Amino acid sequence: MISKAVLTGALALALLAPASASAQQPPQNTNGSSGGVGVGAYGRMTAQQESWRFESEEMRRRNAMTPEEAEAEYGAERVQLAERVQALVNEGKCREARAMANEAGERQMALRVRQTCRSR
Repeated sequence: MISKAVLTGALALALLAPASASAQQPPQNTNGSSGGVGVGAYGRMTAQQESWRFESEEMRRRNAMTPEEAEAEYGAERVQLAERVQALVNEGKCREARAMANEAGERQMALRVRQTCRSR
């Protein structure tokens, strides 16, 4: 049986579309900044930013798929591939994880591996 924590990590790498990630980004200010804290207010968030943060975290928890739902939607083979790729990433074997995803024809999964490993 697949643990929910492992599946969530694997799904984050493999199954989320770029459009869904951009839909959860906070709104940008009109002056071109990313909506972060202003000068002189380091470490402080506005009430709107704090509210968005907690709402988006709650939404991610609510929308987490069960292993059965993921297999029904994406197929058992893709979920198993995502688990194997996630295991390699967790071991720090990012090149091998990207190669495995590319060999399987999962371009989006390989991109997620690259993005995840770059931030470590």
